[in-house]
Parts: sequence; structure tokens; C-alpha cells
Amino acid sequence: KKTAVLYARYSSDMQKATSIDGQLLLCRKVALRNNLDVIGEFVDAAKSGLTEGARDGYQRLLNGVRNQEFDVVVVEHFDRLSRDPATIQRLKQVFEFNGVELMDQKGVYATATDISIASLYNTIYKPQLAEKVRRGHDNAVANGRIPGSYAYGYRPRAGAPGERVIDENEAKIVLRIFTEYVAGRSTRTIAADLTREGVPSPGSTRHKNKAGRTTWNHQCITGGRYGRGIIGNDLYIGEIHWNVRSTILNPETQKKQKRRNPEERHIIVKKPELRIVPQELWDRAQKVRSARAVSMFGPTGKPRRRAVIPRNNEHPLAGVLRCGVCNGHMRIAQSSRNGAPRAACASAHQRGTCEHTHSFDMDVLLEDASDKIQVKLLSPKAIEEAMRAWKEERKNDRNKGSEHAKLERRRGVLTTEIERLSYAIANSRRKPDELLKRIDECDLERESIEARLRLLGGGGENVIGFDRPKFSDRYLSEVRRLITALKTNPKAIETRVAFRNLIECIVVHPVPKRMPYEYTPYLNSSALCGKNLFPENRSKEREISTFAYYDNGKSG
Repeated sequence: KKTAVLYARYSSDMQKATSIDGQLLLCRKVALRNNLDVIGEFVDAAKSGLTEGARDGYQRLLNGVRNQEFDVVVVEHFDRLSRDPATIQRLKQVFEFNGVELMDQKGVYATATDISIASLYNTIYKPQLAEKVRRGHDNAVANGRIPGSYAYGYRPRAGAPGERVIDENEAKIVLRIFTEYVAGRSTRTIAADLTREGVPSPGSTRHKNKAGRTTWNHQCITGGRYGRGIIGNDLYIGEIHWNVRSTILNPETQKKQKRRNPEERHIIVKKPELRIVPQELWDRAQKVRSARAVSMFGPTGKPRRRAVIPRNNEHPLAGVLRCGVCNGHMRIAQSSRNGAPRAACASAHQRGTCEHTHSFDMDVLLEDASDKIQVKLLSPKAIEEAMRAWKEERKNDRNKGSEHAKLERRRGVLTTEIERLSYAIANSRRKPDELLKRIDECDLERESIEARLRLLGGGGENVIGFDRPKFSDRYLSEVRRLITALKTNPKAIETRVAFRNLIECIVVHPVPKRMPYEYTPYLNSSALCGKNLFPENRSKEREISTFAYYDNGKSG
């Protein structure tokens, strides 16, 4: 008797959760008719079928497929798994590779033809659905209603979807922000004052995970690159601006990008009853904003885009630095004159809630850390103390299960990303170097996670016990190899992964200007077990051939 699991999903909060129950009930009936033994159910509520990484149930299902834990997956329809044609084709290949069959409500095992038909349907259905939604939104705006969430300073009118009324308390804060901005105060200073006074932030009444939050980010005032913050929101002068920009998905990176629509597609509707800011105050604020943009970015008033790959994932210290005052994360806030990234406390830089406002040259910090890491981490006394702390941590570790689950989820996301990139490369007429580089990064991070999972699970082939003679040799060898790599090629993928395997975090302490940096590095406890800091090299071609194996037009 074959074993089976069920998968159900519905797309948004606007749909009913009972949709899940109905799908599972139908799938159980299908399994019963086909004499299948149901051993599990996977569910994703309010998750789009166009995403993969954000669906926990979907990721657990894929892990079960790869581990061959069941024989059949039963769904109401193939679009429950994915609405993306390329993804559903790739999933069918993954299922076939692992010997798992797919069945829908008809009770028939899916063939390649069934999947192709479903893919064609999704290809036709997606743009039609998008056009219908867009038409409905445009019609609502033309009638003075606003689709989506409500802006700061307003609240929904009860019983009238899309209609807004002014929130008097928030409207006073909006006027205060405009008045102080026109008076010459910076948005950072304004945000810091609102935070100190405990004024509820814009997200505190609009998002469940931000309920009661009083921390203001200056970007909610300026609006970042697109200027859609409080200062640039035309609704405050009683105008609804709709369809100004469109969001498009990059098929290679799976990241969404915003693009400005042509002027003729913009929809502007007057709603004078929603005006909060007087016209004169609005005009003065826009004049101040334009002047500041020209002063900062030059005559165009627009940020100059660097023609380089984003550096946040390339630097070994990215994601490692923590503030020595508030213990919060540090982020790349600016650049040195030579183009090197400078890190600053995120709370101080964005919210003004930390007094540690100094920024640090990450290249200088890395060079100094490379020189001192041998003294800090390789002395016999340091190793002995760290081993004692690690043993105590293992004895009292209450978060082991949650860490294990988090790592499992991340491993699933990386595996899916590798499969998606491999599928894209294998079915194109050229192999983009950028995609191959991304496969390398994902693969190395996945191996690092797998090594950590082996440690949490109680051992593995890369773990050496403390009482083993080889422990010191391997540990010292790996760390010395890392020190050499940091000095010769610090931004190589292998070097960055090895550094993050060794160092849990580096706490950066405040220092006066032009004084040497002060910091405290903390060892990653998993490095004490003699783990290989540098993951073994994997073949990109082997990854590609594993998941994509049909003709892409290049074979003879």
C-alpha cells in the first residue's frame, strides 16, 4: 500500500481559511478512493503560489520528497503547488528524480503532458487575473476609493471598503512633521524626537507584528529612493495618485523591482475632504526636499547608482558586526573616500535610538582583525576557556530545537534556490556567470548549515571529540588557513563562509574619532569541534545535471 501526503494552500488574507479544510477534505477522499495511506498533511495559509521560500509547508513537503519519505503527493490542483509555469515543470522533474508521484483531484497520476497543460493554463491565467485585478482597482480609484492599506493619518471608514477618514491624532503628527521639516530640521532628528516621546509609529496600528511600536525610522518620512514617505504622499493634499509605478518580478533573481509607468497610465483623483496639509506648507516642503536632493546628489537630484554588484553579501564582516552599546546589528551605512564600506549601528543610523553614532571602515576593521585573530583565538588559554564554555552551553542549551528547525528551513530555501537556478541555466542557450556564482554561494552556505546540523544532531564525519588527539591539529590548521585567506583574498566565497563558521559575531565598541578601533570577537562554538571551516568544493555541473535533464536545444 502506497503512502501519501496532502498539500493545501490559499493565497491571501482576503480568502477564507476554510478553503484549506475544503481542499484537505477533497484530497482525503481522493486518497481513500485510490487506496493510499495518508501519513501527513502540509498547509500554507495566505501564501502566494508565485513564491517558494516564504512557504514553510511547501519547503517541508520538498524536504520529504528529497528524503523519499512517501510515495505520492495529493493536491486539489497543480496550481496549489505553484502558479509559475517554470516552477511546476521543475517540481515534476524533482518528483520523478526521487520516485515520488503527483496526483490531483481526478485521482490520476500526473504525467508530463498533464503538467505541460497546467503550465500553459497558468501562463494564460496569470496575466488575465492580473488584468482583472488591475481593472477592479482602477475602477475603485476612479470612484474615490483606495485599494490596499491606509496611509498614516487616516483610518478606514467602517462598512465602506476603500474609503478613508482622517485620524485627528495622527493628522497632528503629520502636520508637525511637515512644519519641522520646512523649518530646516533633518528627518533623522524628527524621527529621533518622535521615538523619544513614545509616539506610535506608522506601522503600530497597521501591522500585527508591529503593534504598539514607538520606534520611528527616518525613511518612513523621506520615503527612500521613490520618495513615497510622509513628505511625498500626495494624499495629504487631497489627491489620490494611482498606477504611478508597477512591480515586476526578475525571473533570474526572483526579486521584485519597481518601474515608473508612463504618464498616460497614471490615475489622479481629487479628494479635498482628505486634505491634511495646507497647500503652501506642502509646496515649501517639496522645495526644501528638492534643494536637499540637489545638495546631496548633484544637479539631477537623484542618487548615483554604482555600477558594481551590491557589496553587503561580499564582505566577510557583513552580518557579523554588533553594536557595543545596544547589542543591535550594524549595517553598511556609507562609504569611505576610497569606496570601502563603512558600518554603523542600525538603531543609531536609522532610528536614532542608540547613542553609538560613529561609523567604522569595514576594510580597516577586517585587516586589524586578521592581524589580531591569532592572538585572540589561537592561544592555548583562549581555546581552553572556549571549550569549557561550549561544554556548558551544550549542557544547558534550551534553544537547540528551535535552532535546528530554523537551520532546516534555511537549508530547504537554499536547496530550492539551487534547483531553480540550475533549471534556468540548463534550459538556456548560455550559462550566465552571475547565476553560476549564485549557485556557488548557495551551495557553500548549505554545506555550512549541514555541518551545523550534524553538530546539533550529536556528531558526524566532520566532528572530532575534545579528547581526540587530532582536535588541536585540525582546529589550528583551519584557523591558520583562514588567516592566510583573509589577507590574500578576503572576498572569495570560501573565505567568507569560513570566516562566518569561525566567528559568531564581533562587538564593536565606541571610540573617539581617529582613534584605533576597539572590538571583541566571539568564537562560534561549532568551530571548537574540529569542523572544516572551508566547505569542500562542489561541482556546479553536477548540481545542474542532477535537477535538469531534458534537451535544451544544444544537443545534436
